[in-house]
Amino acid sequence: MSKLEHIATIDYYYWRLGKLNEALSKPKSTMERLVDKACGYNEVEEVKKEAIALLESIIESKKAIGADYSGDSEFLDKLKNKETHE
Repeated sequence: MSKLEHIATIDYYYWRLGKLNEALSKPKSTMERLVDKACGYNEVEEVKKEAIALLESIIESKKAIGADYSGDSEFLDKLKNKETHE
């Protein structure tokens, strides 16, 4: 990938992380929570998995272009070590 492609990837993945945050911030109705529970769906866990994958890709692209990724790496470590119920 070229440097411009890496930058575009980083930008898009940060945008996607923002959208995941918005999704988690929206309150769910009682019915939606009951359906999720009945189906065994854990939105927080699913978002966490996607966020981890996005952060790993951001770090790879930042390494490729020589950008500082220390903050992303710290956040990734915290996210990987954080329990879902916290």
